[in-house]
Order: sequence, then C-alpha cells, then structure tokens
Amino acid sequence: MRALPGRRLGLVAALALGLIGCGMAPPMDQASSLEMGQGMGGLSSPSSLSQDNSAVVALLTNAHEQMLAGDYEQASAALERALRLEPRNAMLWHRLAQVRLGQGQWRNAIEFAAKSNSLAGGQQDLQASNWLVIAQAKQRQGDLEGAAAARARSEGKSKY
Repeated sequence: MRALPGRRLGLVAALALGLIGCGMAPPMDQASSLEMGQGMGGLSSPSSLSQDNSAVVALLTNAHEQMLAGDYEQASAALERALRLEPRNAMLWHRLAQVRLGQGQWRNAIEFAAKSNSLAGGQQDLQASNWLVIAQAKQRQGDLEGAAAARARSEGKSKY
C-alpha cells in the first residue's frame, strides 16, 4: 500500500523534529553546542522513527554515526546519497549543512541551511536550527553582524 502524500509530509515533519536534537552537530564548544539545541533534546533518533523510506532513514542513521565518529567525509557521502533519493527533504539539507560546518566549509554550510529553510515549510524548529548553523558559519567567516542577525532570526522561529 502506498503512503498518501499528506502522510509522507507528516513523516518528513516527524523525522525533522525528531532529528533536530539528536546530537549530530559537528564538534564545537559546549556553549555553541547548547546554542544549537544539540545534546539536550531527548528527541527520537533516526532509527526509532516510522520508516516510510527505509533507504533514506538508513542513510541518515549512517550519517549520524559517521558524524559522531568525526568522519565528515563518510557522513557527507551518506547524506548526498540520501539527497539523490529525496532532494526536497529539508532535514537532509540541514544535516549536510552541519557536516559542512564541521568541515570548515562556511559558505556551503550557509547555502545548504538556506536550502533547508526554503524546503522546511512550517517546521519552525528546523528553521531555527538552520538559522543557528548560518549564524555559526557567518561568525566563523568574521561576519559578526550577519551572525547576530541570523541568531535573532533563529529566536523568532523557535517555539521555546
């Protein structure tokens, strides 16, 4: 039986919300980690979610494990494969933005977080997390004003 489009959208939203706080952020100092909402969420991991597209969930889980191990190249490869399957998945773009942040590729991190925001619809927590990725990348580029503006936008998107 095929999933209805609305059900699939609901799954993507659940996946996005469940993965925002699952601790896959690239290494950073504790203050930045807490600022990104990582490590404190107690939200679902990729493998505990409903599996409408099991290949994408498996790739996302693999990317998560690779990020935890500090292997950004393998995490990137897994996410890029997942994006070939679901190019309009906002969470996949968000995770790739986090990988690029961890790799020091600030411009790509900003670009992919912005792409995720364009696909995120009403997923305010995901959008807030994307704005924090953008803020960190801009800060690392030396754009303190741009970082502050992105941080302010993240606060306007968060429910908390």
